[in-house]
Amino acid sequence: MQRIILDVDSAGDDILAVLFAAAHPDIKLEGVTTVTGAAGPITQVTNVVLNTLSLAGRDDIPVHAGAWRPIVGNSKADMEAPVHFEKRLTARFGDRLKTFNPPAPTQKRTATPGHAVDFIIETAKAHPGELTLVTTGPTTNAAMAILQEPALPSLLKNMLVLGGNFSTPGNMTPLSEYNIWADPEAARIVLNADCPKILVPLDICEDNRVADSMLTRDDLADMAAVTKDNTVVDMIREVFPIYIDIWREFFGLVGFPMDDVITVALAIAPDLVTTTDKLFADVVIEKGIARGQTVAYRGHQILPGGDGPKTTRIGTDLDGRRFLDMFKTTMARYGRPAA
Repeated sequence: MQRIILDVDSAGDDILAVLFAAAHPDIKLEGVTTVTGAAGPITQVTNVVLNTLSLAGRDDIPVHAGAWRPIVGNSKADMEAPVHFEKRLTARFGDRLKTFNPPAPTQKRTATPGHAVDFIIETAKAHPGELTLVTTGPTTNAAMAILQEPALPSLLKNMLVLGGNFSTPGNMTPLSEYNIWADPEAARIVLNADCPKILVPLDICEDNRVADSMLTRDDLADMAAVTKDNTVVDMIREVFPIYIDIWREFFGLVGFPMDDVITVALAIAPDLVTTTDKLFADVVIEKGIARGQTVAYRGHQILPGGDGPKTTRIGTDLDGRRFLDMFKTTMARYGRPAA
């Protein structure tokens, strides 16, 4: 049983990551913390998580709201670009966009009192050496927790960080992936922390080299065929076809990439990915097209640098078929076996 805190920004696959973590028998989900990111303001992000856990029948899991803005960030227009991304898709997808990041209704259940940063620190202190912190959005909460409690990296078992890109082009700039770009200063703090971590880049999530890890309409049909009375699978079948269509038609991928779920799955199956040896990874924070670029110190360079902790392993390949089978099996737990 792996204890985790899941830190999310409630974009599409964050919903699936929460459902996966809440249902998998080998995961003890200590709580979900929220951060402003691709889905919009912190209230929207938090309400999406509350709705998702209610759907999963897991209102027992604490939900703590966290950072409402990055430590520094970028221009206001650039920071809002992912939220307004759907405006560029209207002419192409029309009414099909109605299930793409809709405003979340306010839940009767409210967020658990206390800031996400305090919850992360307190939980790590309560379970030293046992807790995995999984970040699937900007790393603002994790960075603030490290700044507030410098001993935190030594208290964590490890960190699983979704972010960065190396061989695959970035999705914010050619050099930068969204989670890192959205708060490069925070990402730099996290990657410089002396704590074992796996960095899950676009290379093993949003690249057709790992097409067998992506959600397709066939997978939606497969999930419906093996269970009945499954409200979670019913929701996925209703909401996620537009995500599949957008990532196929706009981004040129064979299906919807499951970045966030992959990152959570590594808490219980780290062998799903092939990784580099431990190395030092850093982030470019200067203004310009390279802001948010993730840099892996490999090889031999003449100029000094790269003397930070060698605690990061970077994912380079993924057993996509095994991962997707794990996801579908876990979603089946929300229903009863079909006859």
